[in-house]
Amino acid sequence: MADPKERLTYAATGVDPKAAEAGLRALLAFVRETESFREGAGEPLVPNGFFASVLKLTERLSLAISTDGVGSKSAVAQAVGRYESIGWDAVAVNVNDVICTGAEPIALVDYVSVQHPHEDLLAELGKGMRDGAERARIAIVGGELSQHPDGLTGPREGYAFDIAGTCVGILDGRAPITGAAIEPGDVVLGLPSDGIHANGMTLARHVLGDVGRKLPECGVSVGEELLRPTHIYVPEILALLRSGVDVRGLAHISGDGLLNLTRLGAPVGYRIDGTWDVPPVFGVIAREGGVEAAEMFSVFNMGIGFCVVVPEASVEAAVDVVAAAGGRALVIGRAVAGPRRVELPGHGLVGADGRFHG
Repeated sequence: MADPKERLTYAATGVDPKAAEAGLRALLAFVRETESFREGAGEPLVPNGFFASVLKLTERLSLAISTDGVGSKSAVAQAVGRYESIGWDAVAVNVNDVICTGAEPIALVDYVSVQHPHEDLLAELGKGMRDGAERARIAIVGGELSQHPDGLTGPREGYAFDIAGTCVGILDGRAPITGAAIEPGDVVLGLPSDGIHANGMTLARHVLGDVGRKLPECGVSVGEELLRPTHIYVPEILALLRSGVDVRGLAHISGDGLLNLTRLGAPVGYRIDGTWDVPPVFGVIAREGGVEAAEMFSVFNMGIGFCVVVPEASVEAAVDVVAAAGGRALVIGRAVAGPRRVELPGHGLVGADGRFHG
């Protein structure tokens, strides 16, 4: 457990967002040059850095694609000795990004690197991926298993591993949803998260400590809380897209939290002044780690895992469609005229460029 007198930040635990941003810029300086290597099929239809890429295939058909992993959540799984939720999350983090473009996820391939190919580890990962794929209604059509006995280490000797996936989706006769149509006054609906999901795990682990420690506020142990599966929002969002509701923006609230709204294409800001139930684990992390609100909202989803932006006239219909699909959507804010930023007036915070400030 962290010293509560210490004011922790993500960077203090070894994950430096500023350094990552600088490194990513250096990488993208070369990667972005490749966009001109294709003519015709393969033309990018959304900006680099959106939740998923969308490539033109024909005049009617386009392909969405996303690659992501589960980060240090795999270390929690090793410490606990349970792996199913990691397989589920490898699906979840990718399908949730692909659906942000309005594409229907259809397939995923996985990459699993292991210290040793233990049958129990791989069977549980496979079971989790299978269950996540069933909820998202996708096929897992291939992958790669790579052994690294000397290159991987973790809290359980021999069981160190990493997992990532690449998901593809299709847009048939529909332009990608980029958020460019959002206007001031449009409403932001928030779909609740199922806890931390898969982002900010290093900070959470640093604060909460021993995976076997009971968290009375959460009713479970640290390990059980951190291994809660990431919610897969595909059924709710596909239902919205098929309902005829005017969906103007879709945002997966993962790394950078609610600041992910600023990835949407319209030159507007967002005022998030609604209320929702914040999972108790976030209160524990803030209290025990002395983590300030600006850092919490910059790192974690804080109870909102996905956002949908619709015009005022569509709010009731959108909420009803999400409910009929088994989910819940709450009015949490609005798009506002002004700079591309996120305001959290209830917390005295304003955020842009990946950080909230008081």
